[in-house]
Amino acid sequence: MVAEPLYLARYIEKAGSGTLDMIERCKTAELPEPDFEQRAGQWVVTLWRDWLTTEVMARYDLNERQIQAVTHVKGVGQIANSEYQELMGVSKRTAHRDLADLVKKGLFMKVGTRGKGAYYKLQRKGP
Repeated sequence: MVAEPLYLARYIEKAGSGTLDMIERCKTAELPEPDFEQRAGQWVVTLWRDWLTTEVMARYDLNERQIQAVTHVKGVGQIANSEYQELMGVSKRTAHRDLADLVKKGLFMKVGTRGKGAYYKLQRKGP
């Protein structure tokens, strides 16, 4: 194994010790957590850049609540209809309409169909 001598010579850290650091740094930068997966025998890490900049969001004609929701989801990772209602002080119908519009515009994706298990998260890349 090549990693062990490099670790002992202090050229690298212990295997896997940087994973949590990467996740924490992404959260600090308000970016989505990286994706870790194994593909065809290779360990692949995908770091997501923040494609929803202020300039990009300005092109989508979003209301102030929707902009706040995007910012919230960037930091937390997801939002449910009930949470949106509470944070924005709106009715269930208004929350549904705002969130559905974010999905239609390609900024959010809905996970689940309906009810308490359904939530919205950011699309990983622009539409």
